[in-house]
Amino acid sequence: MTVKSTPISARQLRLARLWLAGLKLLDALQDEFFRLFKKTVQGFDAEDVHDLRVASRRLREGLALFAPILPRGRLRRLSHRVRGLTRLLGELRNADEAALFFTELESQAPTEAAPEARRLREELIAEGGRIRLQLQKDLRRFDAASLRKDFKFGPANPFKRRQADPFHPFPPFAAAAFAERGAQAEALLPAALEGKDAAAQHRLRIAVKKLRYRLEIVAPLLSDQGEEARRTLKRYQDLLGELHDMDVFAGLVRERVALGAGREGLLETIEKRRIDLFASFLELDAKQPLGTLKAQVGAGLTGRENRQAQ
Repeated sequence: MTVKSTPISARQLRLARLWLAGLKLLDALQDEFFRLFKKTVQGFDAEDVHDLRVASRRLREGLALFAPILPRGRLRRLSHRVRGLTRLLGELRNADEAALFFTELESQAPTEAAPEARRLREELIAEGGRIRLQLQKDLRRFDAASLRKDFKFGPANPFKRRQADPFHPFPPFAAAAFAERGAQAEALLPAALEGKDAAAQHRLRIAVKKLRYRLEIVAPLLSDQGEEARRTLKRYQDLLGELHDMDVFAGLVRERVALGAGREGLLETIEKRRIDLFASFLELDAKQPLGTLKAQVGAGLTGRENRQAQ
């Protein structure tokens, strides 16, 4: 029988040392992951599949966050297994999102393009059905019990050499770790602001996603549980995700639709959508810069925000 971990309060987290905070927060992440895994295998609801995929990504970010105090061999093994599940779940999400997009596009595209959008939608729905059946089999074969057992870490050994001191106060560690992820996203931003650089926007999307998950893990240290910053990062992630989807969907059209008016009509409609999304991305960057968000969250994690207000 697995003993459920005792949650750690915000006050306890502020006073905690890195090892204890890491164990408690990883316990919470894996509890949510395995709860959703069980729920998904039992019912295979589309929303549960999506939630499990998000939980797997958040758990992987938790492993990355606490990597400096975890055994390297076990860390690699855990990360590899969870990443494998994320990828399995991603295939279904991609097929479902593409089918939904071309369903909507059928009514928005020029008349000559509608039949091609309908044909693509039907193909993608059929592909999604096949992926769903395979995923159900793969999830039932997935050895969740052994994975959960592998997540059990013992007490810290003060004499064992690690990348970080396990008895270091948690808040400054969290602030430095968040700043590290924030700096990675900031470094990718200039190239992503170039309208046609789809690869740079894709890299920024991944960096922002990791930054958001890292924020959600350390959010109990923040006065508002990180809600304002989370909403901003979610907006960045959504816009960059939709931009990436437009590039993927345009690729599907080029790959699967023969030359002609229908193909050009679909590509033109997708490009117009992409232009509007990129304009919204530029507006978000001007109004809520990532650098400002990083500084505000950093101040909140270390308590400087409260001291400045007094």
